[in-house]
Amino acid sequence: MVFERPSLRTRVSFETGMTQLGGHAMMLKAYPKEAADIIFGEDPRDQAVVLSSMADIIMARTYSHSTIEKLAKYATVPVMNGMTDEAHPIQIMTDLYTILEEKKKLKGLNLAYMGEPSGNTAQDMAMGCAKMGVNFRLGCPNYDDEEVKSKLPATFSYMADKYWNWAKEDAARTGAELVIEHDPLETVKDADVIYTDSWIAYDVPEEKSREAAIKSVFMPYQVNKELISQAKEDLIVMHCLPAYKGNEITADMFDDPHARMYQQAENRLHVQKGIMVTLLGA
Repeated sequence: MVFERPSLRTRVSFETGMTQLGGHAMMLKAYPKEAADIIFGEDPRDQAVVLSSMADIIMARTYSHSTIEKLAKYATVPVMNGMTDEAHPIQIMTDLYTILEEKKKLKGLNLAYMGEPSGNTAQDMAMGCAKMGVNFRLGCPNYDDEEVKSKLPATFSYMADKYWNWAKEDAARTGAELVIEHDPLETVKDADVIYTDSWIAYDVPEEKSREAAIKSVFMPYQVNKELISQAKEDLIVMHCLPAYKGNEITADMFDDPHARMYQQAENRLHVQKGIMVTLLGA
């Protein structure tokens, strides 16, 4: 397990899961540099080849998506994406499993995603929903509005074209609907699932420094009691964690009967064990 950024759920779920499967997990930290086990300034090819010679499977959680792409290119064992700045695939697989566990189906359900569309979770959730026939409605600010753009970091934008286009390709096959909506109430109308993620990455200084401005733009998309009252009565509320309560979601939502955040977190363990068994051919 290679970590360039901190993690609670990813680290514990993978380490516990590998132990339960009868294997052994090692954690290599890439931070802080003065105490790191692995430094990504080294040629990723060298790292991938060496790790492959001593481990049966690699999970990496990195900042740059290109880092994990390079590891996967040169590794001779399976490489799992534990999260990058562009993608969070295992989280989404777990989330879809959690929805299936609750709703007993996926195809035809309506998922409302509230928040920042260019984040790794939003991009992968759009693709995951499209693959499984889940209607995906994105509730977000209008980034074509000059006043909105002036308040946000340059990294905030609509979903990258390549991810949105990939999602549309799968949606054409499965019949899923993909919609961008700026009215939060319209976004959650008839929703079976309301999903959100943090607006602000607290380990990214530019975003932390502009917290007040970001909150002023995104507050209408906060998941709270009033918002969920506009969705279906049997909806479920999800958040991949960590949550910044009072920002993208209110604290009282975690005690709400619709909440499934802790179930999501636990399911990381079970789904990841399935992924590892599959990749290892065990």
